[in-house]
Amino acid sequence: MKFRTALMAIAACGISFSSLADVKLELPYPADLVVVNGVEQDGNDTLTLPNGVNQFAFRYIDSLRENGDDYLFKSEVIIVKFEASDTTLKLDLPKLRTGQDARKFERSPQLALIAADGEKISFEQDKLIKSGIQFGRDFEKEVAVYNQSGKAAAVAAATTAVPVTLPATAQPAGTSPKPPVDPQQTRNVAENMLNYWYEQADEATRERFKAKINQE
Repeated sequence: MKFRTALMAIAACGISFSSLADVKLELPYPADLVVVNGVEQDGNDTLTLPNGVNQFAFRYIDSLRENGDDYLFKSEVIIVKFEASDTTLKLDLPKLRTGQDARKFERSPQLALIAADGEKISFEQDKLIKSGIQFGRDFEKEVAVYNQSGKAAAVAAATTAVPVTLPATAQPAGTSPKPPVDPQQTRNVAENMLNYWYEQADEATRERFKAKINQE
């Protein structure tokens, strides 16, 4: 009960669990998304991603000029894996002006992930290449296959979720009961959360938090 009360107290003190619980990724206009964390997506709107390991795939699309003519350059799909928490990042891409710039980028794409303080975040990148006809590509399937390859920018198919205790329900016929949730593991997660958010609070919020706990 103390943990439940403490969590309620944090909410009452006005601490937002979502305010420091995600990663923002800003994309430049030439970056056109194809897949984000295994789900097909397009455009270049700012992404809100969960803390931890994330993966996105995009194309560089822009109008270039060569031999006096303008043409639309569309790169191979670039796939990126990175790990970050509670931050805003910007995908930095070079400005391509000529066909020569585009061919150089296609051979060796130069990009960076930059935090608000100017620090460059480490990441892994690769190309998602499909030979032959490109029309009607199933990018979700291609990324799923890529993630089984063990290549540089591959990620695990699933992440570990925080265990949650639910009311008991009847098991359908022919199914095996699910293993019980470890109460100690759940308690440890809650304790870590409480410690983290208490440290984030200012002194006034901490006092309200302690007063709320003492009322119980």
